[in-house]
Amino acid sequence: MSKATGSSTHYSRLQLLIILLTPLIVMASATGLYYSGWLVPDSRVNRGVLLDPVLQLSDLGLDLETVNPERQWLMVQTSFDCRQSCLERVHTQRQIHVSLGKDEPRMKRLLLTSTTGLSGLESEYPGLDVQQHPAQNYSSALLERVPADFGARDFVFIVDPLGNVPLYFTPGNDYKDQLADMETLLDLSTIG
Repeated sequence: MSKATGSSTHYSRLQLLIILLTPLIVMASATGLYYSGWLVPDSRVNRGVLLDPVLQLSDLGLDLETVNPERQWLMVQTSFDCRQSCLERVHTQRQIHVSLGKDEPRMKRLLLTSTTGLSGLESEYPGLDVQQHPAQNYSSALLERVPADFGARDFVFIVDPLGNVPLYFTPGNDYKDQLADMETLLDLSTIG
């Protein structure tokens, strides 16, 4: 009888050891794979440019409470000199905003420019906020991480409700690219 009990106790201890070690082995394996870069997929689903680590809204020279007190997602278009290509990009941003459908209220649009006399844009494009923004307001962290001509080429930065800038789009990203990324981002997001 004691031999059967000893065997049963040994088996129970082995089961307990396996149960306790399994999460540790999984965590150690996952950590090893993450830091080694082994088995990391080569392809990504994003079409815009991901910023890793993310920038902050303050890197764009903006204050979260002033620009976005409602804590919505922001599409921030930077255009030092807002001429024809800038106005076309503003129109495209409006179309993307409307195309978001049920997620449209979660998004807000902002145009940062040095060009004066654009106050009519806010009435022409409802939901657009135009701010005079000199180029020197951008942080060195931003200037180191994005192409130097970002303001001349009408880049669009995406800002989450917490003030993080995880992603931006260049003029090379068309309407469909940006819309697909925005839909994915808003579907996966639990904030804003």
